Amino acid sequence: MVHSEAPIMIRIAFFDVDGTLMTNKQIPDSARQAIDLLKEHGIIPVLATGRPEYEMKSVRETLGIDWAVTCNGAHIGQNGRTVTGVPFAKRQIQDWVRLAQTTPGHTLLLYGGENIYSTKKIADCPHFTQADREIGFMEPQPIKNADELPEIYQCILFAPQAEEAPYTAHLQDQLYLHRWRTWALDLNPLGVNKATGVQKLLDHLNIPTAEAAAFGDGNNDLEMIQHVGLGIAMGNSSPELLAVAPMSPATSKKTASSTPSNT
Repeated sequence: MVHSEAPIMIRIAFFDVDGTLMTNKQIPDSARQAIDLLKEHGIIPVLATGRPEYEMKSVRETLGIDWAVTCNGAHIGQNGRTVTGVPFAKRQIQDWVRLAQTTPGHTLLLYGGENIYSTKKIADCPHFTQADREIGFMEPQPIKNADELPEIYQCILFAPQAEEAPYTAHLQDQLYLHRWRTWALDLNPLGVNKATGVQKLLDHLNIPTAEAAAFGDGNNDLEMIQHVGLGIAMGNSSPELLAVAPMSPATSKKTASSTPSNT
């Protein structure tokens, strides 16, 4: 007779978007079916993405999802409305905007709760154009006055790594950085990542961490995948994520091959 551990009861599932729920800017039928099946079983589906709430509206509505952890964990929204978040200090945003506006070749995207802003017109930023081709972006609003911006939860700096120091070098103890292209860098407040955003929502909904699952494929999913009760890396995941994920195609094959038969 084979004894096995009691199965984990999952009440909520967090999904990265690009490369997980979406492929080539499209939501495949398999993803729609998976979300529908979760809801049929009373499991709450949640988006967990580096993108802003504003960009996730169509994905949420298409899949019938109410909750979203966005801006790499800095913003929690329900049906597009801010529930809680960790914004940057306004002075810091003002300094970054002025630096990007006066540095040739640099563009700064700023994610608010209800809109996206940019220091340049997107037509003047080839890196934005490239990112848009690869994963798609909604068109941001040009910044007219940095002093009038709303609360900002995440920024993307389009600039080579060798040129990021003026933005980050003096703030190493205040920032969480995730470089996802050689020319693109996510900036979040220190201590903010998808895991912290996930935990804020779990606390809000009074759901134990052990009863949460998460799916992802990128390095900004690392903390989230390791934090929840059931972390799952997609087959297209980065090597770093595959190496630490509790469940992945590699670990599934290993488990299957090592599981004794009870027949």
